[in-house]
Amino acid sequence: MIKTYKIFLAVILTIFLFSSCEKDGTNIIPKIKAINNEFSISGFVLGDTIEQYFDGVKMRDYYGKVRMTTSQQNQLAFEKDEINMELKSKSTGKVLYQQKFNINDKQNIVPGFYYDGITFRKGYQYPDPQGDDYTANFYVDKKGGSAPVDINIEVLEYYYDATKPDPLIVVNTTVIPIVENVKPGEWTPYVKVQVPMVTQQQSGTELYPIVVVRDSKTKDYYVNKSRDYSTINMEIPYFGVSPGKVQSINLNKIIGADKNFFLQSYDLVQIFPR
Repeated sequence: MIKTYKIFLAVILTIFLFSSCEKDGTNIIPKIKAINNEFSISGFVLGDTIEQYFDGVKMRDYYGKVRMTTSQQNQLAFEKDEINMELKSKSTGKVLYQQKFNINDKQNIVPGFYYDGITFRKGYQYPDPQGDDYTANFYVDKKGGSAPVDINIEVLEYYYDATKPDPLIVVNTTVIPIVENVKPGEWTPYVKVQVPMVTQQQSGTELYPIVVVRDSKTKDYYVNKSRDYSTINMEIPYFGVSPGKVQSINLNKIIGADKNFFLQSYDLVQIFPR
């Protein structure tokens, strides 16, 4: 249950703090001077994994979106007046960030950070919108595979047929490229997202634009060869939309409990608002 004496200097849950633990009949819980409920950490990690240490004891790994707040019962247990936290690169062991927490601090907040596997920064930097333009850049995580991908707007022309098992009947798909041959593990340049200009080819149909990912070579949908699984949740422009918008879309293909994959998507502009 408890590996070392020092683990109680780190972030632990209330249930462990107030449980009675013994080893060979000897109580090994140190005397806790204070428990501080005001601890939070947030950031985003790419290309490497960050390891979190408290007074030299490793607590957890971070990759992707980092978001832990007091609402999740994140607490600091003080056995002495000060605790030292370090964030280290898992690949190199280098200390990327260090912060000390004092027993008298009312809040223990780690400033939002962005780590791209090379540089540890305060937040993620992105350009301001230009006029009414919608621009976006994309990062496809190498953990999901190494094959380049295409990211397109696909405008579905469809109608509903309630007698069918799948009532949405797609009769035509118009592909509008956004960016092609995206190499996993690298951010693309910012590209302009076009307004999808499509007209119906049949009467009685509707149009619905989506953003999807396909394998650049095979042209198969990126996740499970399925359009629905390969759809990105991002905004695209329409006529009359104003003002412009910037999006930085991080994508990762992750295996689920049913052994099928799903597409995890984050907009870093939303994670690091100005």
